[in-house]
Amino acid sequence: MRRFTIILATISMFLLVASSIVFNACNKDACKDIICKNNGVCRDGVCKCALGFEGPFCATKMYEKFIGTWDGTLRCNGLIPEVVNLVIAPEAQPNRVTLYDIFDQNNAIKATINIDKIEIEEQTVNGTIYKGNGYLDGKYVTLYIETKDATTLETHACVYNGVKFTQP
Repeated sequence: MRRFTIILATISMFLLVASSIVFNACNKDACKDIICKNNGVCRDGVCKCALGFEGPFCATKMYEKFIGTWDGTLRCNGLIPEVVNLVIAPEAQPNRVTLYDIFDQNNAIKATINIDKIEIEEQTVNGTIYKGNGYLDGKYVTLYIETKDATTLETHACVYNGVKFTQP
């Protein structure tokens, strides 16, 4: 009887070890062949990107699609739109940009990019307070910006619509 118990225990142990090897062999590592760049981390076969990066392998800085010269119009308080060439330039951080020439060539307005959205944090530049937001749709950008004169407190609600300048 004792011999039968030892044989049964040995067979049971063998089956347990063999089944665990078989079941674990079926689970492949979904991240084995995926390399996420810029401190991205692979989870279930998909890269989760660090702040400021995007794309399937986190190789693209979020601001890249915003960088360039934009030809468009600026309309404040419902008045007649004026033609404005906006320049968006990169900052050191991959999700930060500077907007030049939208109101005045001497004004550089800082903004944060989040995928296809842009946020202009409240800031004072040369006596004017700026804040706003906007979005990118392909080669088109729309910005909603509020300006306030820091001295007179006169405010303007402005909309900029632009198309990215590309050489033919």
